Amino acid sequence: MSEIQTITLGIVSGIFTTVVLYLIGKLFTKVILPWYQDVIYKGVDVKGSWIAEIEQDEGWKAKMELNIRQNAHLLKGDTTIIQGRNLDNPTEVTNMSMNGEVWEGYMTLNMQSKDRSRLSYQTSLLQVLNGGQTLKGYIAYRSIRADEIRCIQVRWRRKE
Repeated sequence: MSEIQTITLGIVSGIFTTVVLYLIGKLFTKVILPWYQDVIYKGVDVKGSWIAEIEQDEGWKAKMELNIRQNAHLLKGDTTIIQGRNLDNPTEVTNMSMNGEVWEGYMTLNMQSKDRSRLSYQTSLLQVLNGGQTLKGYIAYRSIRADEIRCIQVRWRRKE
């Protein structure tokens, strides 16, 4: 075998080995580890759809829907918030992405608007109540209308 063939074979086998190890790592972190965590996780199950309605200051109302995907204690999902004085004809609709955790019956959720031109952000601390049918707590959020940080109490219930 010539030097050129040896070098080429070394490069090709190195690239192939790198690709195989990368795919094995992705398989482990995306399939095997989540499956294992689901098998051994003994905590509360909060995945699914949740809804909440709140009244804000100055007659504003909001209806929110939260869709949670759960992998052991890690949470991901999406939230839609419809706001206005009349929810049949809303003034604002905000779609947010959510990341969070559930631990010992409490949840922390961080949400950020999907539309990068609307700088909407909120953080929630919620307690799981009523056998996992209710989430009660507070949302601290950046008010776009007032351009300040505000806090409201919220009670989520499972969507039927």
